[in-house]
Amino acid sequence: MMKLARAIDRVNDRIGNYASYIILAVCAVMVIEVFMRSVLTSPTKWAYDMTWMLGGIYAALGFSYCYLLDRHVRMDLFYDRLSTRGKAIAEVVYFIIFFVPMTYILIKYCGQHAIESTIARECTSASLWRPPVYPFKLIVSFGFLLFGLQGVSNFIKNIAVIRGEKI
Repeated sequence: MMKLARAIDRVNDRIGNYASYIILAVCAVMVIEVFMRSVLTSPTKWAYDMTWMLGGIYAALGFSYCYLLDRHVRMDLFYDRLSTRGKAIAEVVYFIIFFVPMTYILIKYCGQHAIESTIARECTSASLWRPPVYPFKLIVSFGFLLFGLQGVSNFIKNIAVIRGEKI
């Protein structure tokens, strides 16, 4: 099982590292838009859509990377006082009660929505540009799938910690 956990970790590490560069594209789009709007007084038709799509992809692909690095937000009222084994037990309980149902809903409904969007060849209506939105929805669904897989990896590692195994 640890081989599976390590494989998931490697995939999410690689995708997370690559996805981190998307923020540069978001910044570039925003700089171009500000220049076009402020200096040339001719705003673009595409910058708004590109910004929210790229930003959404950045976030969706970053969820699993953040979870891999244990950088997600946690209320540390009691958690910090627990032993390593106690923290692993808490994580397993949280995984079963909260993570599994949440990611199931995200993957199922976002995935269905992305498939329907792809079949319909849906385009956004937020701007005059009207780019296809289904690739964005597919990537976001993939990001939630990666997040779910990272949860499985963390679950496997926490079970190992509870058993006293080295990870």
